[in-house]
Amino acid sequence: MTKIYITQEELNTDEEYILFDNVQKISKLYIGPSEYNDYDDETRLFLYDFIRNQALFPIFLTFEPYNDLTEEIEYTFQKECVQYSLRFESTKNKSFPVFNVIINDPHSLKLTLEETFWIASSNQFYAFSFSDNISYKLAIKKGVLGGKKPYMLPCFNMKDTFTIIKLWHDGQGFNLYSNDTRYSTIEMLTNHLPNGTIIENN
Repeated sequence: MTKIYITQEELNTDEEYILFDNVQKISKLYIGPSEYNDYDDETRLFLYDFIRNQALFPIFLTFEPYNDLTEEIEYTFQKECVQYSLRFESTKNKSFPVFNVIINDPHSLKLTLEETFWIASSNQFYAFSFSDNISYKLAIKKGVLGGKKPYMLPCFNMKDTFTIIKLWHDGQGFNLYSNDTRYSTIEMLTNHLPNGTIIENN
């Protein structure tokens, strides 16, 4: 049985390092393992069960690997017949790769998580979407040292019903952003958790 912690959080778009177009009411929930040991593996396993349980394939994964690993990742996807595209986004001083992966079934989901989840654990951007609604836009955000600087950030279009799962720091759980009533509150979310999930919010 999987033990998780869930909390509902206020969405402050100024503090998020993702963008939203056509902003409507968004629910933000944090879901993570209730125990600290092996939290990244626990997150990966629960994420697989959670997405599979929603039965909303295809789903779409977007992630930003390190530049020198693109060929290795492409080789893996090609060998396993996983659908993907690769492009490069850039600001004035930085260019970085972005993979978009189309996941059509639980087998491809499991394989993709096993091969790429370490990227999320390395604090690189890594997010699933239940619809193909992501682009990149330039935004000015506060940097690590407090000054403002330009970032090319993932932007999700909220015009239609959408749900985004963005991995948290070090792969320790994830934030779920959604305008879908199924995920609007903790109580509603619990109706869509995998069987056997135990919520420990103590």
